[in-house]
Amino acid sequence: MLIYLEHCTFLFPIIVHKDKADKLRNRFRSFYTLIVSVIGRKVVTLPKKKLSLKNMNRKMIKTIVLAALMAVPFFAKAQNFAGITAEQYAQNTPEGWTAVNLPQLPAITSANTFNIKDYGASTSAADNTKAIQKALDAVPSTGGMVVIPAGTWMFGSTDQMTSKTEVLSIKAKTILHLSAGATLKLVEYGKAPNNKIVFIGGKNKGKNVTDIVIEGEGETSVIDGQGARWWLARENGENFNPGAMIRFEQGKRFLLRNFKIQNTPGVNITISNSGKASHATIHDVTISEPSSEAGKGKASHNTDGISIWGPYVNIYNCNISNGDDNIVCDNDAQYIHVWNCYFGTGHGASIGSYTNNIKHVWFDNINMNGTTAGIRMKTGINSDGTLRGGGEEDWKFSNFTMTNVKNPFSIDCFYDKNYNSDPAVDKANARELDSTTPTYNGILLQNVKTTDVCDGNAIFLVGRPESHIKNVTLDNVQISAKKGIDIRFVDNLVFKNNSKITCQSGKLWIRQYDSTVDDQCDATGAGTNPNPTPNPGETTEVSYILDASTSTSSSTDPSPWTFNNGCSIESSKGYATAKNNTIKYSKGVQFTINLPENITITSATFAGYTNEDNKTCYLGELNGTTFASDKYVFPSRSTQTDTSTKFDITLDTPATGVLTFTPQNAQAAWVITLKGVKVTSSGINNVVLTAKVNNNNIYDLSGRMVKLNAKAEDLQGLKKGIYIYNNKKYVAK
Repeated sequence: MLIYLEHCTFLFPIIVHKDKADKLRNRFRSFYTLIVSVIGRKVVTLPKKKLSLKNMNRKMIKTIVLAALMAVPFFAKAQNFAGITAEQYAQNTPEGWTAVNLPQLPAITSANTFNIKDYGASTSAADNTKAIQKALDAVPSTGGMVVIPAGTWMFGSTDQMTSKTEVLSIKAKTILHLSAGATLKLVEYGKAPNNKIVFIGGKNKGKNVTDIVIEGEGETSVIDGQGARWWLARENGENFNPGAMIRFEQGKRFLLRNFKIQNTPGVNITISNSGKASHATIHDVTISEPSSEAGKGKASHNTDGISIWGPYVNIYNCNISNGDDNIVCDNDAQYIHVWNCYFGTGHGASIGSYTNNIKHVWFDNINMNGTTAGIRMKTGINSDGTLRGGGEEDWKFSNFTMTNVKNPFSIDCFYDKNYNSDPAVDKANARELDSTTPTYNGILLQNVKTTDVCDGNAIFLVGRPESHIKNVTLDNVQISAKKGIDIRFVDNLVFKNNSKITCQSGKLWIRQYDSTVDDQCDATGAGTNPNPTPNPGETTEVSYILDASTSTSSSTDPSPWTFNNGCSIESSKGYATAKNNTIKYSKGVQFTINLPENITITSATFAGYTNEDNKTCYLGELNGTTFASDKYVFPSRSTQTDTSTKFDITLDTPATGVLTFTPQNAQAAWVITLKGVKVTSSGINNVVLTAKVNNNNIYDLSGRMVKLNAKAEDLQGLKKGIYIYNNKKYVAK
């Protein structure tokens, strides 16, 4: 018998006596399986002259096998599982915590690698659920890998499910690998189960299922839930309850990495159920759904990014934009470490509303832009009247930057059951303490700042009258918001280390009911609108936007260009606008911004693009400081014409009177925002600004001595403002 193994450009024969064919197949079963699975072709048998197996040269067989392996380019790739070495180095376990365990997996070879195409999956098929499940079921108990190759693979029809608990069931010690360019796409609404069945999960809800990896090769490895019709159904009041796209309810040692989830009907990723699953690592995962505030027919609903219900979880380097909590910790979430993540739309870094036994949670180095909430904690109430709390303690949120965040910091222990507008009513109706009563204790916000004015409350904390929120510390926290601080039933709210809370209008302290506050750094000392008419020598924060909307010049106006905020710009070039209110700035030209009187600029934001095709520009100089060509670079207009590319730059030396900047390499289209302080002039101020100080005392601008014989480190503890130290001006931020 002549066996032909076909693959693209080669046709390779193995000559076998007909009576010995089966025996030879068995002897080289692993090789035969590899060739069939990798090549994806049928084995063709043709009659041929009989040849004794004894006459076959063993060396020739070995040569044949090696030649065939070299002729199959995918073979090496099929075995190229990266392992978990990188994760071992990146664990970043906080001091005193138990390290998160990683999956324990076998070596991945051709013999335990399974391609879904070999089990009948096709990009032209309306549903590949059964075929994909066959590949998953083929993984031996010792472990292996299932490969989803490039292309779009539909799955998820109810009538193709082989399990009652999950659409795709993954065994222990299984790697589900999405190749670059592979999309695993859920069938449309109406065909997929809508009764909270998990779409991808551990077999039989994960009983005794451990050591699972779901991985891709970057953002082109996609799991797509086609959620738009599901979200519209929710708006229309249709009765359904979608399951999580990925959920592991039991077991331990899970790794999810290097792929993208988009448009899920509901929750994207869930780890654990009542603490039954533990030890999960999630990194370099992108989650993308529209905001819940995108408008009717466009918004996503209940699309939590990552939901955690058990202990020992590491999450890092993730990019999450969705319609609900970006990352949320619920019951039994303990020793949860989240770091180096970006949150776009969504409801922020969240705790609850199920908060029983949540301890030791740390979010660190989180960049937020456009989230509805920043740091958000909530405890709800069940339909039977019981609360959802008990045993909550030790939560840390550090190194947060918030831009366009509506509510930067909130705790609501009356979530799902609105508190009374009069807290005295809630106090009169205090409940008896029981095991479900929330006990929020030990909350630290450290190095948290907002970059703009938030739409909501700067701080909103509502504890319960029978169980106050306790020991909340804000360490170096700067929050600016339209509304002030509202706290009820809070014990020991501490402001320290240069914290500053301001509001745009009205009183800063809206309410402080049955609460205690320790303001160690005068963070709330203003007590009112931060922009009142100041006394002579006092400072107020200012912000100036220089763009087409604030300009009072036109293309025919001579230099300087003028703006309605008192600033002007001088250059050798004329005034011109570009898209999205940007102004055109010629390359290699130094522009001079004339600042209003008594203004000191401490930082500047440049936002925009390069106003030329297939070129990039960069900010080459600002206030005398030059920058490298790769530091502040803006994309070409052929790829971007909005202001999403922006750089916030703190000046090396605060600017008064004038401020210079120079674009380089190509014409820039920028919106420039300047931030700093305004000093109310007085007769004394002018004297002090020019006076010589003969010692190291610190003086304010009214001439009052603040610190006698000060050291340089004493400058760090000053309140925000402008001071004279050692014959030089110093701006305390």
